[in-house]
Amino acid sequence: MPGNYPFISAEQKWLVLTMSLHGMLIRDIVSVTGICKRTMRRVRSTWKDTGDVVRRSLENGRQRSLSSLEVLYLESLVEKQPDIYARELQHALFMAYDVEVDTTTITRALHRHGFTCKNI
Repeated sequence: MPGNYPFISAEQKWLVLTMSLHGMLIRDIVSVTGICKRTMRRVRSTWKDTGDVVRRSLENGRQRSLSSLEVLYLESLVEKQPDIYARELQHALFMAYDVEVDTTTITRALHRHGFTCKNI
């Protein structure tokens, strides 16, 4: 059943790669470890391409909704007018960049860049 493969740790992958590099046959490694041939080939291929047995993404999580330029624009608006509301920022962002995002996205982006919300 696709998607139900067992997790293989990086340590196990390094061990399998070491066994392979020291001349152990793939069928013997498969019988000893229970790791399938396809996984063995993928581990070895990844090691040849990257020097590691695990492919790591450059960035974690999904892509941000706001670009760095748009966040800089919001920061400049807040610096000009510190008491500006998130709704006003949302409207200004839409008018300047034609970008529609929720006010929560705006406040979180500003929070990541060191700005805090005002308390009433």
